[in-house]
Amino acid sequence: MLETKTVSGRTYNAVVFGAILLSVLALMMDPNPLSTSIYQRSAVGWIYLIHNSCLAVFAVDFLLNLYVSEKPLKYLFSFYGLIDLLAIVFFVIPQIRSEILLWIFKFGRILRVFKLLRFIDEAKVLGTALQRSARTIVVYLFFVFMLQVVLGYFIFVIESVNPDSPFKTMGNGVYWAIVTMTTVGYGDYVPQTALGRLLASVVMMLGFGIIAIPTGILTYSGVRQQRQESTANKCPACGRSGHRNDAVHCDRCGALLRDHKSPSV
Repeated sequence: MLETKTVSGRTYNAVVFGAILLSVLALMMDPNPLSTSIYQRSAVGWIYLIHNSCLAVFAVDFLLNLYVSEKPLKYLFSFYGLIDLLAIVFFVIPQIRSEILLWIFKFGRILRVFKLLRFIDEAKVLGTALQRSARTIVVYLFFVFMLQVVLGYFIFVIESVNPDSPFKTMGNGVYWAIVTMTTVGYGDYVPQTALGRLLASVVMMLGFGIIAIPTGILTYSGVRQQRQESTANKCPACGRSGHRNDAVHCDRCGALLRDHKSPSV
């Protein structure tokens, strides 16, 4: 149902997509988002109406997916199946006295946002790009952490000449380096010496480049993946690309994607 290209299928997906957005909007506008149950009337009437309507849409969507699935149990225990189920369960979770458990269970209602991933093709590209670049990004982040430790040590040594310096420990320096490099700048630790301010300026400038590098890595990986998909199994007749690796015929025009020999009799 999710990948259907018919008018009715697209309408169905649009209804589910709209229900997801409305449910998130209602949750943000709800004056009491940690209410014990959907059956406890909200202080705002339209929020109560949206909650019930979205619950009905999610329940129907979950049951229909179970009905049309060739292997219902496989769908039920899949990632999207669990998301669909939890999106319903956390609407009707009963009163729980423990505040910690209440927060945990009620926060599960935010899981409905993840249902949006089912309608966003770009999420697959981003997921693949993250997977391919995971090792590069981990090594890069480790390098950044080591750099912040070194810069934290430098600012600690430089500012130690000032008896009124807020940098009493090296940990203060590392914290300052992280805050400064990420351009957050809380201002609770400020260099007092001229050399310390010069180092702070350098760290600030480094922060712009360091933040941009992971974006460049992911962008390159995503563009490379799209280029590979655009040239893989491209139909010679209509030019459509992105077919499965084991596909023989184009899913648009039916033409052969590559030389295919019939099995000998």
